[in-house]
Amino acid sequence: MLSKLEVLKRIKIGERVAEEEADELVRYFLETEQWRQMRSGEIDVVYGPKGSGKSALYTLLSKKENELFDDGILIAPAENVRGATVFRSIVSDPPPSELSFIYLWKIYCLILAARTLREYDIADGDARPLINALEKASLLPATDSLSVIFRAVTTYIKGWLSRDTKAVEYALTIDPTTGAPTVARKTEFADASETQNLEDIPVEELLEVANKALRKVGLKLWLLFDRLDVAFAESPELERNALRALFRAYNDLKAYPVIAMKIFVRDDIWRRISAGGFTEASHITKSVHIVWGEDGLLNLVILRLLNNPVLVEYTGIDPEKVKSDYEKQRNLFYQLAPDQVDTGKNPQTFNWIVSRTTDASGNSVPREVIHLLEVAKDLQISKLERGGNDPEGPQLFDRAVFKEALPTVSKVRYEQTLLAEYPDVREYLQKLTGEKAEQSIGTLGHLWKTDDEQTSQIAKRLSDIGFFEVRGTKDDPSFWVPFIYRSALNLVQGKAED
Repeated sequence: MLSKLEVLKRIKIGERVAEEEADELVRYFLETEQWRQMRSGEIDVVYGPKGSGKSALYTLLSKKENELFDDGILIAPAENVRGATVFRSIVSDPPPSELSFIYLWKIYCLILAARTLREYDIADGDARPLINALEKASLLPATDSLSVIFRAVTTYIKGWLSRDTKAVEYALTIDPTTGAPTVARKTEFADASETQNLEDIPVEELLEVANKALRKVGLKLWLLFDRLDVAFAESPELERNALRALFRAYNDLKAYPVIAMKIFVRDDIWRRISAGGFTEASHITKSVHIVWGEDGLLNLVILRLLNNPVLVEYTGIDPEKVKSDYEKQRNLFYQLAPDQVDTGKNPQTFNWIVSRTTDASGNSVPREVIHLLEVAKDLQISKLERGGNDPEGPQLFDRAVFKEALPTVSKVRYEQTLLAEYPDVREYLQKLTGEKAEQSIGTLGHLWKTDDEQTSQIAKRLSDIGFFEVRGTKDDPSFWVPFIYRSALNLVQGKAED
């Protein structure tokens, strides 16, 4: 029989980031209702907090390309699954307005559609003239690199907005006699406004050509947009312009029934770009918000554990019976882990894990749960390798390793998520180091050297990003830091005194 140390060494629960486990994801991905809606075409826009599984959905769609093709659906990722973002070329020199951004996104979608037509050798009707025209206009390079394609689109847009007559050598047009896409040499630019210049690009007609070509062969095309938080993280204003334009382009593309944009976006980013009014929001109806509860997270963990043959052998269970029965899933978890981390009137272990990895917005997400279990596993392995006692009975984990794992998870979440996303709050957070976990306006003002109005604004900002949970009353609020961030700042349990 395998020893507990051998079992632990051979178990893999998962990576924090979906892109790092793309190959394994297909085997143990939890087919949630969100996935079923996405797979059936009912959903176009997926909102969720960081780490909630948006990129897992994106990655899985890409991995199931052959299966989707059998159902008449083609997949065209608009962004690299990992590595440098495709959209980095516009960060230093972005389009000058939201309107030009809208045209940029539409043309990019057009090029992705034409690239897909070329890839699948769909050349009937207007498809071939469309591909030829885009190639001649230098919009559809021979390379499959998304970065090269996106740079070609941005260069083309800038050319139309420039007064330099050499900026665009060939202009896309529609033949008035045949209605087919073609190109004409552009010899001069009219002294026109940005709107007039952009409207000379027949992007709507060209998208209709692509739509007709796909429809003729009975295919649909899904354009996948993810990692938008990475693309524009350095500039809130650029992020706002780019993503508002993206959603306006999404609404406009509804006119082409067989071409659909699938957008994966963090809910905090959506709140930022829609703040102050965004009329397009009311037209985004095919959307879903990813929300995880304790039962769903336990189900996710068990499916990942069952993906390890060594664990199935160790426990002697029937994986299929466990997958179909939540009570058996719960029993399996507590066969491997202690009933409680803290004894007495405290929550059971999995509830403890969820509560310790939840931010102040109440968002429990798979990323931190998986990370904590992986760290706990590594700590347990180290203990056994040093000659420590085996956990009780069939358990693979003792209660101590969960507490010992939390500081590592806290540090990573604090440094690689919170500070990486919101560097502007660093100085205020650092001043909380070693302080009590619950503060008032008065105590925060004392730490930050700010007056009450400034303190309230900063505290609101920290509550908006999930660092502070606001308690108390409107007239006398207090600000409580969740467990996920406490170890990173050495915060002490209790309320600070004014």
